[in-house]
Amino acid sequence: MSRVGRAVRVSALVLVAAGIAVGAARVPGTIELAPSRDQAGLPQVSRVLVEEAVLACPGQQRLGAAGLRDVRGDVRIGASAAPAATLRAAGVTPPQGAGQVDLESGGTGAVVATTAPVVARATGALAPGLVATQVWRHTGDDDRGLVVTPCGLPSADAWLIGGGPGPSRTERIVVTNPGANAVTVAFDVFGRGGPVAAADGRSVSIPPRERAVVSLDALAPGEPAPAVHVTATGGVVSAVLSDQWIDGATARGIDDSVPAAAPATTQVLAGLDVASTASLRLVNPTTVGEALVQVTVLTAQGRSQPPELRAVRVPPGATTDVPLALAAGAYGLRISSDRPVTSAAWTERRATTADQMGDFAWVPATAAIRGVAGAALPALDASTQRLLLSAGSQGGTVEVQIATGTERRTVPVTVKPDSTAVVDLGRADRVWVATRGGDVRAAVSVVGADAGVPQVAAVPLTTAPVTSLSVPVRQVGS
Repeated sequence: MSRVGRAVRVSALVLVAAGIAVGAARVPGTIELAPSRDQAGLPQVSRVLVEEAVLACPGQQRLGAAGLRDVRGDVRIGASAAPAATLRAAGVTPPQGAGQVDLESGGTGAVVATTAPVVARATGALAPGLVATQVWRHTGDDDRGLVVTPCGLPSADAWLIGGGPGPSRTERIVVTNPGANAVTVAFDVFGRGGPVAAADGRSVSIPPRERAVVSLDALAPGEPAPAVHVTATGGVVSAVLSDQWIDGATARGIDDSVPAAAPATTQVLAGLDVASTASLRLVNPTTVGEALVQVTVLTAQGRSQPPELRAVRVPPGATTDVPLALAAGAYGLRISSDRPVTSAAWTERRATTADQMGDFAWVPATAAIRGVAGAALPALDASTQRLLLSAGSQGGTVEVQIATGTERRTVPVTVKPDSTAVVDLGRADRVWVATRGGDVRAAVSVVGADAGVPQVAAVPLTTAPVTSLSVPVRQVGS
């Protein structure tokens, strides 16, 4: 395994360009734990700062799917550890000592096998609050588009919502195994008519430190409103759904849909930056009854309840697309349901020229930020970048730190209950959000252009790894 990173100070940015791929996360072994009761002097379970953090990036998303055309993009990945000021704002005492942030590859050198994944790894004092972001860009032809993907914490369960009907629309599920063991990954697909029978029992085995690229059309042929439940056994994985649309000879865009929050009766979605067309996809994974959903729009002035979103019915085991009639602006959504659901919103921008080429972004519902969240934003010059913060019924106060090179500024923001706040990021290459409570969600909206054709991306911010549980261990008799 090569190491193309280097030791950096807290909040420094590690950037690698061109086809990047990454190695594996260390998978802990099994130990025997002893209860602390009746053991004088044995320490209690406590939370300690993480000493190693691993995030997985998809690499070249549009390469390596059997039966689909390869589309190579310019890929750049940035990784950064949380600055000490952000950790303190979240109530965490910054660690002392040295640390290192690396972008690791399964190949040799900075340019590696084009179908390999990428792993960002931080150790020591730079592990708490690690974030990494991948930028994929293709210009000049019908495959043009901008994708900004947060590299994810591996897990055994993920909901991917994206894709749709239309000529030449292709969706690929990219699953990365950063670990040292082979992992089996299964796919369950939900659609407009209910669970997709063609996907039943479909699974793949992914070797250590490798990835699999699966055509969603092969799992659910012709499905107009898919959602995919990805589950892993034998380890943890990171998954994204790469959605690209060419309508005839018109480029309609590309984006990665990253995991949405697990199904729940209340969800909040932040980062909906509307210019024209927008919609919400709701997923009801329960197969025993329909879900009755209320969608509330969260604005800078507070909540708004469009009548057509007051009672949306989602059949059992099915998905429903709901048009959003919203004026241009920044919004969040609160989704309330009598059954657990999950969701993601879609927004599009199109050129005013006759060909109306454009780009789109998927924005998933996310969990509230707990402690620290952030994004590294490499190679996004000539773009408008804004941080969109939305809160549910509790609201919350956050501290936003914005870094551009060596310059930093701090912005305290109070997000009122059921509302949205916007922070201009300028040309920032890193942004951090710290909180000690509340129910605030956040996403970065990126808007640019390629020869007059809009480019748009949304980067949801999720809680970064800062602490872990320390469990007392004692040797037991053989």
